[in-house]
Amino acid sequence: MGFRSLRFYNFRNIEDGLVSVDAPEVFLIGENGQGKTNLVEAVYLLSFGSSFRTRKDEHFYRHGQTEMALEGKFSCSAEEDETEILIRGTGKQKDIRLDGKMIKDRREIIGKFPCIVFCHEDIGYITGTPDRQRIFFNQTLGLKDPFFLDILKRYTKALKQRNTAIKDKNWGVAGLFDEELIKTGLDISLMRRELTEEFSLFFARLYREISGLEAAVKIRYVPSWQREDFGGVEEFLRKKRDTDSFFCTTTTGPHRDRFRFYFDGRDFTAAASTGQIRLASLILKTAQAAFFLNRSGRKPILLLDDVLLEMDPVKRKRFIAQFPPYEQAFFTFLPDEQFPAYKKSDTLVYMVRSGRFCVNG
Repeated sequence: MGFRSLRFYNFRNIEDGLVSVDAPEVFLIGENGQGKTNLVEAVYLLSFGSSFRTRKDEHFYRHGQTEMALEGKFSCSAEEDETEILIRGTGKQKDIRLDGKMIKDRREIIGKFPCIVFCHEDIGYITGTPDRQRIFFNQTLGLKDPFFLDILKRYTKALKQRNTAIKDKNWGVAGLFDEELIKTGLDISLMRRELTEEFSLFFARLYREISGLEAAVKIRYVPSWQREDFGGVEEFLRKKRDTDSFFCTTTTGPHRDRFRFYFDGRDFTAAASTGQIRLASLILKTAQAAFFLNRSGRKPILLLDDVLLEMDPVKRKRFIAQFPPYEQAFFTFLPDEQFPAYKKSDTLVYMVRSGRFCVNG
C-alpha cells in the first residue's frame, strides 16, 4: 500500500494539515516552485530520516519559523495496521519517532520504508566526483544490508581519529586506529566489489533495453587498496606515511575508492552524449530499485521528480516499461506535460499551487 497520509506543520511552503496519498500512484501537477518537490522530499525524509536536497535540517522550516513537524502513516497491505513515523525539528535538533518510540539511529528506519528518488542531480552519479559515486553505491548497499551502514560508520570514525593524529604529527596515536581502519575498510571493499559485479549486470541489461543500443555500459569498481589481506594493507599504510604526513590526512582507503563507467570498452563519460549520460543516470536508479527488489523481495517506493520530461517519447515508454514492481510511486509533472497518458484508473492526481494540494478529477 505504501504511505496513506502525510501531515505537515511548518514544512517548507506546504500548507499545514493532512494530505491523503492513499493510492498506488500519486501525480503532482504544477508549475515550478509550488511545492511538488517539497512533498516528494517529505516522503524521502520520512523513509530515511534525511533529505536528498540538503544536509541542513533548518532548510525544512517554513521561512521565518524555528520548528517543524512531519508525520507519515504507512502500511504494506489494506489489512495491516498502520505504522506511524514522526519527525520533529526545533532549531538544529531533530527528533524521529516510530510508532511513538524514539529512534536513536537512522538504521532503525532505513529499509522499513525503502524509497528510491529520481531527480535532476542524479547525473552527478555518472559525471560527478568520486565522492558522489561512492554515495550512490553506499546507498545501494545500505538498502541491501543496513549492517553496511554500521561498518561504514565505524570506518569513518577510525579515519577521523587517525587523521586528527596525523595532523598533530603523532604517529604513535595514529597507529592505534589502524586495526579498526583496516578491518572495516576491507569489509567495505569486499562488499563494494561483490555489489558492483552483480549490480553492473542489472544496469547493463536495462541500459541496452531502454536506450536501444547494442553496446553495453559496464561499471567497474576500482579500490584504493589493491591488497585484500590485513597484513598487506598494514604494510601499504606504513609505506604511505610520508605521503599522509605531507598532506596531513589518510590518502588511501575506501574513502578514496572509485567507480568507472565504460561504454563499448571506452570511458563512458568521454564517449557518450549528454542525453546518453542523462539517460544512464535515470537507469542507474531503476537498476537500484530492481536490484533491491531482487535481493530483498520487497517492493520500493519510487519518487520521480520532473525526470520524464527529459526523454523522447520512445525512450520514455521503454523507461516506464522497465520499472520494477513498486509499493507506491510519486510523479511530478509540469501542467503542459502529457501526464494523462500515464494515468491509471486508481491514480491520485493533485494540482499543486502555493503549497496547496487540490484533487484533480
